[in-house]
Amino acid sequence: MNNTEFYEKHLCTFPSNSVLLDHEDVPFFGSLPGLLRSIRSSFGLDVIFVRAGARLPDIMSRCFTVKVDGGKSPGNLVLLPNNDSSGKTIVPNSQQEEFVNSLALLLGDAYRWQQMVRRCEEELASIVQLPSAKLNETRFTETLFNILKAGAKLLNCQAASFYVLNTDNNTLKLRSCWGLPEESLLAEPRKLGDSLADIEAMLGQAVILNEDYLFETWKSPESFPTALCVPVMSPVTIIGTLWFFAEIRRDFSDHDKYLIEIITGRISAELERAALERELAQKSA
Repeated sequence: MNNTEFYEKHLCTFPSNSVLLDHEDVPFFGSLPGLLRSIRSSFGLDVIFVRAGARLPDIMSRCFTVKVDGGKSPGNLVLLPNNDSSGKTIVPNSQQEEFVNSLALLLGDAYRWQQMVRRCEEELASIVQLPSAKLNETRFTETLFNILKAGAKLLNCQAASFYVLNTDNNTLKLRSCWGLPEESLLAEPRKLGDSLADIEAMLGQAVILNEDYLFETWKSPESFPTALCVPVMSPVTIIGTLWFFAEIRRDFSDHDKYLIEIITGRISAELERAALERELAQKSA
C-alpha cells in the first residue's frame, strides 16, 4: 500500500473544482418560468429548466444542456413526455427536439451576456480611489487576530494559527494565532521541507489530521486531537497556510469547507489591502 492510498481519505481538494456551476449560484431569469408556461400552453410542450446539480426527471425525458463558456453548464432544459391522453401538440414530433435545443442555445447566450455584465460591474467595483494614509499596524494585527478567533469559533475549533511562507529561505513563520500561548509567536520558523501538511495544502489540498498515525508524518505544529491545514493564497501568489485545531477528534463538513474558503479569502484580502496602503503611503511620503 503506497502513501497516496493510505492518506487519500485525509485530503480534500480546496477549493473544490467542478465542471458544473454550483446549484445555488446558478443565475435565474425572472422571465424564464413565464416563457416555459407560454410554451406549454401555446405549443403543448412540457419544458422545464433543471439547475445544475439538481436531480433530472425520469429516463423518458429528453435533456438539452444549456452551454456556457469554459465547459460549464448552468443546467438543462428538459422536454417531458406528453402525458396528455389526446397526445396533441402544435409542434410536430420531428421538430420538438430542434425547437427545445434552439431554446437551450438561446438561453446559453443569455447566460453569457449576463456573466459579461457581471464581470464588467465587478471590475468597475474594484477601481476605487483609496486615500493615501499610513497603515495602522495595531489595527491590522487586531484584525488578523479577530479573523482567526472568529474563524475558529465558527468551525468549533479551539485554536488557530497563520503561517506566512518565506520563499527566500523556504520557511514558514507564525505571524498570528488565537488559542495558543503568546510565546508561540517567538518560535523559530518551521522548515518548509519538514512540513508535509503545509506543502500539500499549498499545492491545493486541505489536510485533515484526526488519527494518531498521521501526526508524525504530516508534522502538525501543535498537539491537538484534530488539526486542519488549508492554503492561504492571493490570485497571483501563495501566501502561506492556516491551521485550525480542535480538542476532540472530528471531521469537517462541506459547510465547514465553505466557511474556511471565506476565512482564508478574508485574510488574503486584508494582507493585500495592507500592502496597498503601505505602497500608497510610500508614494505620498
